[in-house]
Amino acid sequence: MNDLSNITLLLIQDERRVLKKLKFPLIMDFIRTYKDEVNIYFLTEYINGMELFDVIREIGNDFKIIFFLNKTGLLTKTEAQFYIGSMILALEYLHRQNIIYRDVKPENIMIDSQVHGYKIVLCSIK
Repeated sequence: MNDLSNITLLLIQDERRVLKKLKFPLIMDFIRTYKDEVNIYFLTEYINGMELFDVIREIGNDFKIIFFLNKTGLLTKTEAQFYIGSMILALEYLHRQNIIYRDVKPENIMIDSQVHGYKIVLCSIK
């Protein structure tokens, strides 16, 4: 194995160790890893929803995502406060675990539909 492969393997092992440690409703659940001769696979919970990036992009279009948006095509003040508050709670949990999440961006935030509403989920593996 060359140095790059060793470094890559160490990074993957570190990410796996961190994900196994996290148990919080607003952070994507890690289940386990699998590998074959070429790849390593991370199995995570299924998030039934959309990336925040896609939700934001659709706000600017005429196409309305009824699932996520009100009749005007914008988040209400209450909805925006709920999503921001959820992100803050998830980041506070990570910080209490001595983890710095350096990849906060709309593509890594899922809006998950629930039977009783929506929740925001931090994730980084696609």
